Amino acid sequence: MADAATAASAVARPARKGKARAIGRPAGKRSIGKAFLIERTIDVLRTTPPEKLSLSMAARHAGVHLTLFKYYFTDRTRLLVDVARELAIMLGDTVAAIDTGNRPAPERLRIRIDTMVDFFFANPHYHRLMVEIIGDDTDPLARELISLWMDKTLDIYRDIIEAGVREGTLRPIDPYFTFVAIMGLCEQFQHATRLRHRDAPSEPAGIDAAAQRYKAYIYDLLLHGFAAGGEFISNPL
Repeated sequence: MADAATAASAVARPARKGKARAIGRPAGKRSIGKAFLIERTIDVLRTTPPEKLSLSMAARHAGVHLTLFKYYFTDRTRLLVDVARELAIMLGDTVAAIDTGNRPAPERLRIRIDTMVDFFFANPHYHRLMVEIIGDDTDPLARELISLWMDKTLDIYRDIIEAGVREGTLRPIDPYFTFVAIMGLCEQFQHATRLRHRDAPSEPAGIDAAAQRYKAYIYDLLLHGFAAGGEFISNPL
């Protein structure tokens, strides 16, 4: 595939009469590449659910002609797959920068809780994006991304739990359910916070403080549970 400058120039080649075409070039940009388009689409998805995103909407937000998006991504599914892959890398890199695998298992779980709460605040529709991609099981790239995402994530949780069992800090719990529980708990806080403060938004400092308390709450809930004495009750009814 052509590089970014070649792709942009192919879309925005000067007309024969000497007038430069602006197609594919937002104001002030010398060249437009795939990474820029993904970045701008991520911005759109911070306020727009993925099921409402179209290539035309992404192009308008990026300030480029629709042709450039079609050149790089072909269709909407390919765009969403590339965006999801970039977000997954961002999340993974953030965790990897802190978790070297040498910390105690509970601390590694805490790192994931802290990172995911912050990540979902910045990218509230990430999980919906993954669900949107799962729904298109005809696209091989979508299937590959979901498989890689799930397999790698479950391997990490399995490693943490096995390390915790060896340390005596964790019980031999199900890694898949652990992942689902942590993801759900971390994701829902930003939605609930926005609902609570939709009429009178809190100051950022107040939201940040609430997020810190919520991270500590999730950690305490997962490590100690609700029951007095720290006993886990699977079916209290």
